[in-house]
Amino acid sequence: MVLCVLAGVTYSSWPLGYLLNPKVARTSLASGLEAPHQPYNWVFVGADVVSGLLAIGACILLWRTYHNTQTRRPIIIGLVCTILFGIGTALAALLPEHCVPNLMVCPSFTQDHFLLVHGAASIVASLALFIALVVLWYQRYRNVLLLSLLIAYVVFGAISLMQAMVPSGRGNWSQDYYMTLCSIFLACLPACLAIATQAQKLRIAPVEH
Repeated sequence: MVLCVLAGVTYSSWPLGYLLNPKVARTSLASGLEAPHQPYNWVFVGADVVSGLLAIGACILLWRTYHNTQTRRPIIIGLVCTILFGIGTALAALLPEHCVPNLMVCPSFTQDHFLLVHGAASIVASLALFIALVVLWYQRYRNVLLLSLLIAYVVFGAISLMQAMVPSGRGNWSQDYYMTLCSIFLACLPACLAIATQAQKLRIAPVEH
């Protein structure tokens, strides 16, 4: 649980942008804070890398707890997807954007291949965490915690994607909320696994006559 909470906290480093690099924080995506030429970019790169490593470590420890349970399949999918999130997050941070679109004219991904890798890693991380949440939610779809996280994830994820595709130059407030929700899910991962496991136990419990 401690590792999951720390992973969630370090993943939400974006508020520091308003102190360390307010120009980018207010006008661009959070990934712009990691660009090599931006001030204090190492803070945001380091935070994402640490978050990814903590998420991976937490999943390994959680697997030791749940590998003998009867809910193996959803647990495996949830943990593997969270590990993919950790890998994608760390990789995207280590291969950041070299150009902030709202501040300068940037080359396309055909000219900057690192941009393509960065984008692919970010997409994989986002989708993997979403799949993990969906799989755990499906085990007990009426649970308030899982249902609330899923609805919020879908809403802010969709808005964030639309704002990223049509940049306005006024920042991306929905992305900030979206990353916060990802952080909350990471912190709540042990509780979500426990809920999913308990739901499966209730399904297979023998009926007394």
